[in-house]
Amino acid sequence: MTPTGITDVAGVRVGHVTLSGPGVRTGVTCLLPRPDDLLARPVTAAAHVVNGYGKPLGLAQLTELGELETPVILTSTLSVGAAHEGVVRHLLGRHPDLGRPGTVNPVVLECNDGRLNDLRALAVRPDHVEQALATARVQPEGHRVQEGAVGAGHGMVAFGWKGGIGTAAAVVDDGTWHGTLGALVLTNMGRPEDLRVGGRAVGGWPADAPPLPPDLTDTVAGSVVVLLATDAPLDARQLGRLARRAQNGLARTGVPTDHGSGEFVLALSTAPPRVRRDDRWLRPWFAAVADVVEEAVLRSLRAAVTTTGRDGVTAYRCPAEV
Repeated sequence: MTPTGITDVAGVRVGHVTLSGPGVRTGVTCLLPRPDDLLARPVTAAAHVVNGYGKPLGLAQLTELGELETPVILTSTLSVGAAHEGVVRHLLGRHPDLGRPGTVNPVVLECNDGRLNDLRALAVRPDHVEQALATARVQPEGHRVQEGAVGAGHGMVAFGWKGGIGTAAAVVDDGTWHGTLGALVLTNMGRPEDLRVGGRAVGGWPADAPPLPPDLTDTVAGSVVVLLATDAPLDARQLGRLARRAQNGLARTGVPTDHGSGEFVLALSTAPPRVRRDDRWLRPWFAAVADVVEEAVLRSLRAAVTTTGRDGVTAYRCPAEV
């Protein structure tokens, strides 16, 4: 079977909560590395910051220990606090001894959806995060991930077009291990003239398209979050090497990595690590990272739908040739 997304990695589930209302276009996306107790049995993980203009939570401890002990939450910039509380409330309900005195390290990553969403409304609440967690937990193995203007991607804009959630995966055979690598992205960056597809410049805003709204004319200083998951038994250092290669896939699509942009990558493995000296066997994994990240970014555009947000600002679906 041809891989279709990050949930092709055994155990990985994704849940969305999408919020719409007067001026509100936002939401929450939860990635659950596996359905059992991560706090008791963390997965191996690493993080990489391409450009640090962002407000993530939990990456310092994750990098220090090489472990992820909670689901990963994606949401809007000013909703990071609510997302943290939602994860904590969820885990307090499952662990009666948590907080006496042990604590937990929720991982929350964000992009600014303020072009279409009224950030001041603080629409995302902790119960929405708990709902996204619950939705992810009940998904069947290998379920299809809903993409585009859903969950955390509901209010995002990429390359001047409607962006959001995208995912892709590849089967990798390095000669000793046959496994799967998946990517899930939250896209909110770039101008129309930046976009590249298959190495070709798309050419900016089409002459016959509706005028680009003034709020969307300079979206270069946006953000993108990349989540990588694999069933290969990589250690945290090797996952870090994969995470750093995500920038190759972003660059293929024209992501500019501007001064005011936030590009964050988190890579995790659902398998216990095996001590194995790096060599040429890693080359297929490096190549696969670029491929799946590129495809996930483009799928976030293909799957999105035209969306009108606060103050009547409209982000249009990208043309079909993408």
